[in-house]
Amino acid sequence: MTPTADENPRAAAALSRRQFNTALLGGLTAFAAGSALKVAAAAQSGAVSFDVDTSPGAAASARALQNFRTYLDAFNRNDFDGFSRYYLPDIDFRGRGGTFAGRDAVLDFYRGVKSKVQETLTLRGLVVGREQWVADVVTELRAQQDWPDFPTGALKKGETRRSENFIWYELEGDKFKRVRSGRHSGNPPMAAPQSLIVADSAQPAFRAEEFAAYMDGFNHDDYAAFGDHYTDDVKLVIAGDRALSGRQAIFDFYKTVKSQTRRTIQINRLVTTPGLFAAELQSEFLALTDLPDFVAGPMKKGGRIFINTFVIYELKGGRFWRIRSAEYRKENRGVA
Repeated sequence: MTPTADENPRAAAALSRRQFNTALLGGLTAFAAGSALKVAAAAQSGAVSFDVDTSPGAAASARALQNFRTYLDAFNRNDFDGFSRYYLPDIDFRGRGGTFAGRDAVLDFYRGVKSKVQETLTLRGLVVGREQWVADVVTELRAQQDWPDFPTGALKKGETRRSENFIWYELEGDKFKRVRSGRHSGNPPMAAPQSLIVADSAQPAFRAEEFAAYMDGFNHDDYAAFGDHYTDDVKLVIAGDRALSGRQAIFDFYKTVKSQTRRTIQINRLVTTPGLFAAELQSEFLALTDLPDFVAGPMKKGGRIFINTFVIYELKGGRFWRIRSAEYRKENRGVA
């Protein structure tokens, strides 16, 4: 199931997973104590410190897509042996319904779910790295009976619930060793996509150092620097709840956020492929005043909210054309 490099796969995989070395950010320094960007922290040594994975090539990516579809097909027809063969025995599984350690625990959970709910997964897109995949998946739940204590909220018999989630898979060999799911939208469109969101070989892959420079511009409020990465018709969808169209709308939104809070975004992981990439980000908002209607949730002055997100970037002409985020984890840490 795991895509491998077409030539010298072991060496290529090792190269793709190294922590990128670059002198581009050599002058950056960490700021905003406790939450400085990893790139800046590593800049003095000339290293980008976040984890980077790259495309295994067109042929291997096509095989990965087919393997992932086979996995989803087995899941949708309740073939427990079929879909569980993709899990390592000690898989770390962190879904919206709970956290489970080991394949047996995951299977026990799904046997319970599928005895009460018809669950169908529809693939909308897949970012394929050599050792990490990020899937855009719509989940549809049709309750076969009342389930008052369903993990994500009570279900009534006959009720249908849909959500769109970004799922980050880390692989070992041909199996999943870690799976984490973040919620993008609670109301995705009914229709299947006209085409899957996958790598576009006509475009270059966005480089890790370019993304680090983009994020540094964002963290330093350099709108010209980070805005230069956007197309004129860029669209940003924040965890499915807010859509911003155009460069100026994005600027206006973040100028308001930055006037109310102090925040630095840290890059944890990057999976970059031609024309498409996914990033795992984390940040903490520090409220500069009382914010009862803040976008991430109500905050008191001095309060902190931590957010861990998965973000998918689609490129056009080498610039960000569509940016969509999913919330994996959020913690209201209160006033220190």
